[in-house]
Amino acid sequence: MGIFLGWIIFSFVIGFIGSGRKIGFAGAFFLSLLLSPLIGLIITLVSKDKDAEQYQKQVLETQQQQAKALKSIQGQQSITTGQKSVTEQLESLQKMKETGHLTDEEYQKAKNKVIASFD
Repeated sequence: MGIFLGWIIFSFVIGFIGSGRKIGFAGAFFLSLLLSPLIGLIITLVSKDKDAEQYQKQVLETQQQQAKALKSIQGQQSITTGQKSVTEQLESLQKMKETGHLTDEEYQKAKNKVIASFD
């Protein structure tokens, strides 16, 4: 009779340990009761801690928010620069100078403006 009483008491103890884990009180208790308190304890300790799981979810959500914010900032920067690199802008200015649409003085001013906007 003492073995059965000890079995049930240890199953309750393991159930309380399992209440802070993903397995929960009922799962840990019934596993301990059906299999053995030792096997129930092992399975309970292997299951994830609720606090650790919640922390991992918060970290993941924060990372996703940061990624969205970074994409948003990069999108705004590409809009303000007109999605043209400095090299492309200088090449187009050079072509305009070669075709005669810009004088040397206008070309130099525009080139300096593009370079200054890069800094």
